Amino acid sequence: MDRLDAALIGVSGVVAALVLAGALSAGALFGFDESAVRPIRLLAAEPLAWIVVAALLVAAVGHAYIE
Repeated sequence: MDRLDAALIGVSGVVAALVLAGALSAGALFGFDESAVRPIRLLAAEPLAWIVVAALLVAAVGHAYIE
């Protein structure tokens, strides 16, 4: 993996963490209704969602190592 790929993976991790923090803080400020909690609940309840997330991560890292 070269520096550009490592930077892209790092940036995507930071963006994902900010999105999660934003969703949790918005829920805390305005109340956790069905729309704010649904994506987090989906990840917690559906093992297929974790498989998709893991497959995307493996594809990104695999692509970085192939090049």
